[in-house]
Amino acid sequence: MKRSILEKQTITIDNTRDYLFDNLRAVLILLVVWGHILTSLKSDYNSARSVYIFVFFFHMPAMVFISGYFSKNLEKIRSNAFITILIPYLILNFINYLFRSRIIHDVNSGYRFFQPYWGLWYLLVLFIWRFFLKDIIKMRFLMPISIVIAVLCGWSKEFSEYMALGRVIYFLPFFLLGYYCTAEHITKIRKLPKLLGVVVVVVVASVSMYLSLKKWFKIEYLLLRKPYAQDEQLKGMLIRILIYIIAFAMIIAITNLMTARKNFLSYIGTSTLTIYVLHLFTIPVLAKIELFRKQPYLYLVYSFFIAALIVYIYSLPFVKKGYDLLMDKLTGLLIRKDTGTTISK
Repeated sequence: MKRSILEKQTITIDNTRDYLFDNLRAVLILLVVWGHILTSLKSDYNSARSVYIFVFFFHMPAMVFISGYFSKNLEKIRSNAFITILIPYLILNFINYLFRSRIIHDVNSGYRFFQPYWGLWYLLVLFIWRFFLKDIIKMRFLMPISIVIAVLCGWSKEFSEYMALGRVIYFLPFFLLGYYCTAEHITKIRKLPKLLGVVVVVVVASVSMYLSLKKWFKIEYLLLRKPYAQDEQLKGMLIRILIYIIAFAMIIAITNLMTARKNFLSYIGTSTLTIYVLHLFTIPVLAKIELFRKQPYLYLVYSFFIAALIVYIYSLPFVKKGYDLLMDKLTGLLIRKDTGTTISK
């Protein structure tokens, strides 16, 4: 079965593959894994907290941007959304429930049908975006309207974790940014001075270190999943605007700085789905191992190499093939083969 979760598609220019997005996906998935490993340490040490803030400022917005970029075939993405995104989400959400309740004995893991476990929220919101994209783009001034709505909806308690509605709304501007972005826009970004991209990264890193020292800056702001806290709605709105500005700037910066040449990252970038799903079952186990927990700088180095190892192993062809085969079999149990959609790849 063909899948488009986390964008396994490639971009083609003049019949020659452009590895830019493969390379971007590889770096971003590494940051996703590393950020999740740092989750258990972010409240204990400023060093881990600053890295965590820096990573979460842009890694998921950039992932969403790339998903939007590869969502231009409106008929195809809608027709495939149910089988290639929603069904795998339902399967993986149930498997994740069994894993958490039976394997790692998470007492808070009661089954939630439409309240995704951890990183699985992305599959659900991607289904919603792709299913409705054909209709919502009929709206005039959609891009600026989506930003205004994303900022103002934080005042309402309606957009929270149920069906990941908070993230559906709050990340939508990045998805639309990718959809409206063209190859010409990418070319213009790539022609910007590299020094500009370096400056943006340095400034954002500096801001992250500064905010890591401020108790008033809560990590929850970066997750873009809940409405503003009742007693700090104006503050929450201003911080969200800041996050959007930084995320947009970082998307431009990493697109400008990333190489478009084929290298080892290019191979990893074609396996982001496998890496993304499997690391969700790996990190909770690693979190129970308290190696270097009281040595923050050593833990940063250790966690990065562990993240790189996870990304490398799960990008290996036999792992990807095994995952695809398993998902095909499980999906085939739920979907009839006479629906006109190919189940096997």
